[in-house]
Amino acid sequence: MIQRIMQEEAQFYRRLEPQNDFVYNMNQAVGFTLSPLDERWDQVDYYGDAWIDPSYGIYKPHYVYVLVNPSIPGICKVGFTKKTVYNRCRQINSATGVITPWYPVFIYKCPSGPLLEKDVHKYLENQGKRVNLKREGFEIDSIEAIKIIEQLGEKYKNKQ
Repeated sequence: MIQRIMQEEAQFYRRLEPQNDFVYNMNQAVGFTLSPLDERWDQVDYYGDAWIDPSYGIYKPHYVYVLVNPSIPGICKVGFTKKTVYNRCRQINSATGVITPWYPVFIYKCPSGPLLEKDVHKYLENQGKRVNLKREGFEIDSIEAIKIIEQLGEKYKNKQ
């Protein structure tokens, strides 16, 4: 559900930019603001996940990571988390189907982790690197995965 936020609160959220003829990806919107344009119309701006907890004023980064598993050479797991990557790794490794553990080899701090992760997955999928459409495993070496994350992550750096 999208909620109205006040202009003062908007600074704590990531403003969504219109895409393709001013159509928003409403799946990302968590809030909106209204600003008067004239006596009859308001401007509506949409916002995604909060970067900062408004009650504390604390920046809440996301992390995009690369994991490797020595039992699965040539495959990297690329994902994101709002908590620490080490906690996420423990969570993944605690699943009964994980025979040998995954290890983090790269952590990228980003205010828009879900968006960057989506960009990276789409890029790698278009390159034919995705192993399973429902999973985050990619047939790629970790050095190449790191370069792609850093390259695609540049556009999100200035939005912190």
